[in-house]
Amino acid sequence: MKLSLISLTSVLLISQLASASDNSVEVRTKGSSSLIHIDQIGASNAARVWCGLSEGNYTTHNCNNAEIDIDQNGTSNVARAYSQVTLHTGNKYKIEQTGNGNFGYIDADDDLNTMDVVQDGDSNDGEIYMQGDGNVYSISQNGDDKEAEIRAFGNYSDFSIDQSGSGEHYAKIYASGYADNNDASITQTGSGDHYMRLNFYTDDYDVTASQSGASNKSITATYNCVTNCNKTIVISQTD
Repeated sequence: MKLSLISLTSVLLISQLASASDNSVEVRTKGSSSLIHIDQIGASNAARVWCGLSEGNYTTHNCNNAEIDIDQNGTSNVARAYSQVTLHTGNKYKIEQTGNGNFGYIDADDDLNTMDVVQDGDSNDGEIYMQGDGNVYSISQNGDDKEAEIRAFGNYSDFSIDQSGSGEHYAKIYASGYADNNDASITQTGSGDHYMRLNFYTDDYDVTASQSGASNKSITATYNCVTNCNKTIVISQTD
């Protein structure tokens, strides 16, 4: 059993309890008001937080009002949370994984971020990348063999992916550069293997998509907007 408590200028609470001492934690932080909490129970888990102090080729920069919480329960889980580029403000990152073999990854960038990846079960993959302003992204997955990915390089975005059921579900949202004023929600559930990929570019989208049932379903959509766009798209498939 391995238990460690580290206190610096920022508050770091790191706790590892496992049958084997093969868990790994890496925290590099810089900035103000950071509270970083990492809790791993199980074996062969890995967690990494960089916040302001980047591991890449970027200049050392602030992370500001970040609260980063990585909580893993089970074995062989991988969780990462970065804060890339510059000018981070009111950041909140949360990765919570229960089960085995889950992968959670938040990259994150500027401004009023709230990132959230919650996974339950085994072999789930939840990833969020972003760069923009008042963003709130959320991925929640329940069950096994789920994969969700959100990209987005834009402003005023609110994305959410929720997948559950016994089927293998895949969902991806990609909003591209300068994709302002977006609102998207994806829900996939049921025993069928569901696939969903949505791309929408630049300005004024409100997207809702849902798939459920026992039969396999697939949605591939690409929305292009050039000027004066105001779109509302609703897609629903069920048995």
